[in-house]
Amino acid sequence: MVLGKIRFSIGEETFEVSPGDFWNVPGGVPHSAEILEDSVAFEVFCPRRDEYIG
Repeated sequence: MVLGKIRFSIGEETFEVSPGDFWNVPGGVPHSAEILEDSVAFEVFCPRRDEYIG
């Protein structure tokens, strides 16, 4: 994460992320995010997800 603050839930775990933090969401695991202040985050998918290209 580059800027801001987000409350993230991955499976049963919930935590707040701030600039410099990172996380991993395994495939098929339910997840959600609550934006706590204006934020900028980068998402990287491996393998790539063609539905997000374009």
